[in-house]
Amino acid sequence: MKFKLFFLLFCLSVSVRVLADDLEIYFGASTEQVKYDPNVLFIMDTSGSMTATDDTDESRMLRVQNALKETLRSVTNVNAGLMRFSDYGGPVLYPVRPIDDAVSPELITPIVQGSDDAFERSGSVSVAESMLTLTAGSEQIYTGLRYQALHIPQGATVTSAYLRFSSLGYDASATGIQIGAELTPDSTTFINSQQNISHRVTTSNQVLWDQDNDWPSVGDTIASTDISAVIQEVVDQSDWCGGNDLSIILTSQGLSSQSNRVADSFEQGGGLSPQLVVVYDETTATGCITGDLTYQIDSQSNNAEERSNGYQSTGSELSFYPSSNDYVGLRFRNIALPQGAIVSNAYLEFTAYQNSENNNAAMTIQAANEADPSGFRNYPRYLLKNKSKTAAITWSGIARWYRNRNYQSPSVASIVNQLVNRGDWQSGNDMMFILSDFSQYRGAYTYSERPSGAVKLVIEFQGQATPGQTSTVREHLVSKVDELSASGYTPIVDTLYEGVLYYGGLAVDYGLTRGNSSVSNTVRRNTRVSHRLSYVGQDAALPSGCEEDNLNSSNCITQQIPQGASYISPVTDRQCQVNNHIVLLSDGEANNNHSVDKIETLLSTTCTGSGGEKCGLSLVRNVADSEESAIGSRIITHTIGFAANVQANSFLNQMALQGGGGFYQADNSQELLGAFQSILKTVKDVNATFVSPGVAVNQLNRLTHKDELYFALFKPSEGSNWPGNLKKYKIDGDTILDRNGLSAIDDGNGFFSEQAHSYWSVLTDGNDVRQGGSASKMSLSRNMFTFTAPGAIANTDNRVHESNSNITEQALGIDMLDDAITVRSNLLKWVRGVDLKDDDGDGDTSDVRLQMGDPIHSQPVIVNYSATDSAIFVATNQGFLHSFDAQTGSENFAVIPQALLTNLHEFYRENTTSNHIYGLDGDLVLRHFDEKIYLYVGMRRGGRNYYIFDITSKTNPILVDQIIGGSSGFEKLGQSWSRPTVTKIKVGEIVRNVLIFGGGYDVEQDNKIARSADNVGNAVFIVDADNGELIWSASNSGADLLLTQMQYGIPARISVIDRDNDGLADHMYVGDLGGQLFRLDIHNGAERSLLVSGGLLADLGGDLAEDNRRFYYAPDVAQISSAEQNFYAVAIGSGYRAHPLNSQIQDSFFMLKDYGIFTVNEQGEYILPESAFTRSDLYDASEHLLTSADETVKSAQAELFANRAGWLVDLGSGGEKVLASPLILNYQVFFTTYLPATANDSLCAPPSGNSRAYLVALANGNAVVDINNDDQTTHQDRYADLKQTGIAPDTKILIEDILQPVVCLGTECASAVIKVDEQGNEIACRSALGCLSQNIYGRFERILKSTWKTEIEKQEDE
Repeated sequence: MKFKLFFLLFCLSVSVRVLADDLEIYFGASTEQVKYDPNVLFIMDTSGSMTATDDTDESRMLRVQNALKETLRSVTNVNAGLMRFSDYGGPVLYPVRPIDDAVSPELITPIVQGSDDAFERSGSVSVAESMLTLTAGSEQIYTGLRYQALHIPQGATVTSAYLRFSSLGYDASATGIQIGAELTPDSTTFINSQQNISHRVTTSNQVLWDQDNDWPSVGDTIASTDISAVIQEVVDQSDWCGGNDLSIILTSQGLSSQSNRVADSFEQGGGLSPQLVVVYDETTATGCITGDLTYQIDSQSNNAEERSNGYQSTGSELSFYPSSNDYVGLRFRNIALPQGAIVSNAYLEFTAYQNSENNNAAMTIQAANEADPSGFRNYPRYLLKNKSKTAAITWSGIARWYRNRNYQSPSVASIVNQLVNRGDWQSGNDMMFILSDFSQYRGAYTYSERPSGAVKLVIEFQGQATPGQTSTVREHLVSKVDELSASGYTPIVDTLYEGVLYYGGLAVDYGLTRGNSSVSNTVRRNTRVSHRLSYVGQDAALPSGCEEDNLNSSNCITQQIPQGASYISPVTDRQCQVNNHIVLLSDGEANNNHSVDKIETLLSTTCTGSGGEKCGLSLVRNVADSEESAIGSRIITHTIGFAANVQANSFLNQMALQGGGGFYQADNSQELLGAFQSILKTVKDVNATFVSPGVAVNQLNRLTHKDELYFALFKPSEGSNWPGNLKKYKIDGDTILDRNGLSAIDDGNGFFSEQAHSYWSVLTDGNDVRQGGSASKMSLSRNMFTFTAPGAIANTDNRVHESNSNITEQALGIDMLDDAITVRSNLLKWVRGVDLKDDDGDGDTSDVRLQMGDPIHSQPVIVNYSATDSAIFVATNQGFLHSFDAQTGSENFAVIPQALLTNLHEFYRENTTSNHIYGLDGDLVLRHFDEKIYLYVGMRRGGRNYYIFDITSKTNPILVDQIIGGSSGFEKLGQSWSRPTVTKIKVGEIVRNVLIFGGGYDVEQDNKIARSADNVGNAVFIVDADNGELIWSASNSGADLLLTQMQYGIPARISVIDRDNDGLADHMYVGDLGGQLFRLDIHNGAERSLLVSGGLLADLGGDLAEDNRRFYYAPDVAQISSAEQNFYAVAIGSGYRAHPLNSQIQDSFFMLKDYGIFTVNEQGEYILPESAFTRSDLYDASEHLLTSADETVKSAQAELFANRAGWLVDLGSGGEKVLASPLILNYQVFFTTYLPATANDSLCAPPSGNSRAYLVALANGNAVVDINNDDQTTHQDRYADLKQTGIAPDTKILIEDILQPVVCLGTECASAVIKVDEQGNEIACRSALGCLSQNIYGRFERILKSTWKTEIEKQEDE
């Protein structure tokens, strides 16, 4: 079998919707079985440079604290933890935990505004000083400290409370400090009026702090005595409610004139203002509390669309549109609202999926009148319609929505109040909103399409607290952020190393101590050992004089965790939990690196880099690769450079690039907040629940003379317009690279990385179909034409333009509209790219609309006009055949059949519908001959025609002819699914260039359960490739060759064999939708009536539903010759492409031995079996018993196999099926299968299903190698699971280096040989696909090329 250099080009989808075809897999018919929220470990720079203020009133540290706290308070559906820098590594300050999990209450509250810390001397109040004066000699001074939003439930038992000050100077003189609190349920801030502090009414409980109150050195902290009684008196007031503000009043007086206690204030700007630390008994938390709660849809099974027929159909967009849905349901989980709470405000927040057109939309908002409604995983018909509902809120006059912007509903507080006032409501119940009565169109993201854009519910309330639910990880993390303080160096690599150890569950290293004796005392005071919840091992030992309530004390700097502690990894399921992240912020250059040897040991390699940066890139690159990760888990690293210099930003940028994440540069507070929020959106939108995150690959072809790849992409929409695009990348060996030279593929899911940057794109476009690519190169001066008859297309009479009167209202199908003339003009402007609807939201309706249609099934091809000039052709369902320049991405031209012009108004109207509109949806086939280039284009679901184009000129296409389904001779031509095979035959004395293709598809197959005859499609056609003339046909009637069994459609390509290498086709193998396989033999030189003979070779289907196997794809064929036997091996697999989620049919893969191809009868015809082969004639290799460990079984099976006409392997129960052609290589069969979620027993099976790659011996179906190394070969050794979700593409072999062939399945590529190093030692395979595919050729030493080629390889010669 001979290698070819194959063109590489991909057709990708992001998820899809229609009632039949493979598109159904992406629209909610299947749901995830288990969901893991992303893990996010924040690593914050706490080096000394973070004290800089950058000409502001706040230090960098304080600005980071404020931005991170705001982010943490609003983020949903993540697990979060925190680390900081220390001069040796850094500790885990708090482990990664679910953000809303309940924790024991410990409130650490800082001063948050300038007027909340003040002091009073002789009646005069100072509220804006950079330092707080507590004592000054023997003068009596009042200090006021107001703490906002103190979430202590009314009446809760306070078990511990104290103040923590940051000293501005040592003072050990005797001083008495009386601590009380203002006795008011909600304290107000301090003002510059006389005696504003001293005249406030205070608690009767006062605590005298006159012992252990020596003020420490500058920068050190001191904790007050316990003030629980003071806080208790305030929160016991009947009018107190958790979330109110509380003021502490200190009355201080030195006992000598030397007393001088001063502390940092809020105005100092360093984030070191006095803190109030309170712990209360959560079992007593039953009193009043206020709160702001934010919830977000956390699973695709918690948002649903219900159509007018009562069925659920939920995809990428929630369509609030009457022709799409009657109802939309939104279920929010674990609402922590106490029963009977008073909700003062509540609203829903939507992120717009796409732009809308008008300003007058409306809808009704209600909720399911239930205490704890279930989700939508099991969906009975009319579920939402039949729900008992609350009172309604009408949302009318909804202004226009713009894509990716957020929109809030009117208050739904009355609805929420109705629910929480139910007698059976409990805190922690779920809540379901039901939207209906839609007027006009609005659309929002579903969870599966963009988790970060899923609908939110925001609630503001007051109610009675529920014990055990008043404090969460969210509040605790905020408190930990408040404790951060800046000092020391910037040990980025050390801290990253410790973070990796934590994720890997390895031994605690730097987190054991606060640094050694070489580290400054200031740093050691400020830092910590790793949190007790982050590791298993012994408790940290507190040195003498060190107290838990003041770990910042100098007495605590030698605190340490005993040796032997190991981290508790937040990754508990390495197979499913792949969404793990580090977010590292720094303001300076990396230094103080002590981890080089440790990292090199961990990675078992020598690191790159130097100085403070050494090993940093090596470390993040390693753990970002799931196959290589030294800790067994994949960790993505994102970085933020905050007020950093060029060198620091360069390193941070490289860390993000190598670590698979994003780099963000921030120079002010707003940019910093935006960076945190952007990262968390990205983190959530990674494939958290294995819902298809970006693309599903259909096909690949490669530019022969370059290393360039071109990906055709599309993204589904609830409306008619599904955005499409074409993007350029490169390939190096088995790695697909972006313009930065980095891997463009997300190693965790096999799709494009969020950070990938395609070549034509100005900005990083990731896996967003709508960004960059050829769509971004569109202009208003496009060469767009329509055609009806053969001839030149690119002329003014055919130009698609509003000024072309040849394109009439009738041609566009709009002549019945009242305003047809206006609509025609606007429609043609829109079609040629004028942004009439302001899709980009820039207020300009005359600029260009950067969008092309979707190429769902049409697989693009590359045309090489010269060594340096190429074009990429791609057809879309808007009806256009596009030609793009391979170098620039700009469009050469676009042409559309006039018959498809009537579809354009539907696209323009953006009619929201579950039925996708199809145009040119079929295969493109190239033919080079006599210095000409022809392109053959099918329509697949778009229609019944084939078009023949002469594209010899790069800019002037010519329509040579068109084959019209239903016309004379082509009455049985159904939808033109069958990819034409270009070949030659000899009719009489004339050698003719021909196309051979199947009769196509009968749409009735979409709904057939049991096998029954088709009305169209059950034919084979041979036509003249030069002019489309019908030469010959076969069918069960009305054809040259009549075959009574040819009753079923033939959408597959016809496998054509040239057995003697004379350039003429000799045999055709034909699979049909009845599970039948025909062999048709061409008698070259005969006249039309005797040109072809043949018949049914096998019937592998059945009349029962479970046996209704269908062949949508052609077989591959290879000759097997030995002393004992000589036959053609015909390999083919069955699968219901129209309904890939079908789980009723038992599909199989088959290999049949066609001996008759070497024997002729008296009439000179090749013989067929007396009766067609059936399953019973084949050896059932499913259980892999030919390699049984039981010799008796093995011997019996070998005897059974020897007498069979081939073999079969039944695919997995639950719906595993073959949905692509196989490829025979080196006497092995390589093929892929698709598994719906129902066929996968993995808990993290993706809702859109996933695929497998199989490699089996052609002769007997056995596994080629013991891939799982368990010393036995079984069925599990036959396949490898692919990373990408959805249906796998056709298999292609690429050869850049004849000794290093590569197999590619879409974006997943792997070596087809066992790689060896310079010493000849095998290099370990890196992925499941790689470990399988390397055995295609094994240790590859090619000496002579065989003259035989597989049928598929032959097609690539044309």
